[in-house]
Amino acid sequence: MTHLIELKDAYKIYNPGENEVHALDGVSLTIDYGDFVAIVGQSGSGKSTLMNMLGLLDVVTSGTYILDGRDIKDMDDDELSTIRNEKIGFIFQGFNLIPSLTAQGNVELPLIYRGMKADERHELSTQALKRVGLEKRMNHLPSQMSGGQQQRVAIARAVAAKPPVILADEPTGNLDSASGKEVMKIINELWNEGKSIILITHDDKIAEKAHRVIRISDGKVIEDYVNENITAEGNLKEYE
Repeated sequence: MTHLIELKDAYKIYNPGENEVHALDGVSLTIDYGDFVAIVGQSGSGKSTLMNMLGLLDVVTSGTYILDGRDIKDMDDDELSTIRNEKIGFIFQGFNLIPSLTAQGNVELPLIYRGMKADERHELSTQALKRVGLEKRMNHLPSQMSGGQQQRVAIARAVAAKPPVILADEPTGNLDSASGKEVMKIINELWNEGKSIILITHDDKIAEKAHRVIRISDGKVIEDYVNENITAEGNLKEYE
């Protein structure tokens, strides 16, 4: 069986030489299609570096990363960009919305990069914003929305093109508890629909809602276990 992600003996070394820092120190792991995985660790643990590697935002210093059956070392920058755009939907803690664009404009932006025609972009962005309950906010600028609404725009942007993988970096980190629950409900709905979810967090309570937890410290995986009692249906019942 081909894994969605296979990372073998991965190192990321900054400042090679006398003062080198091993942000990743021999990490090996696999993630399968349809998994909901939380990668958890404190600040400086290496979890953000690992996220950047998995999301093709950076490359390993040494080791192997196979994504969907392809070794990324065989890809040039254009191919990596294409894979990022088509395979991975990113949700960031800081929302990363363009202030001058409406909610719909922000959701359409990555679709423009994919070369989609205007009518197709409009349809997909409308569907995605309705999906996160923002059909009445499509023409609002980020400054006219709450933090929770901005994060839902970011989720709509991530899912509009229907990528198979959602990579969420501290998606509730800048939100109040009520908005955080709304975001986690949507993430669990996406998992229930068959998306592969990779959630980066420092919060153990958030991590324990994932089906699988990978704990990282000092650039090493120190724990990797499955929560057998966690299901998408069970998680969603908590939001009813």
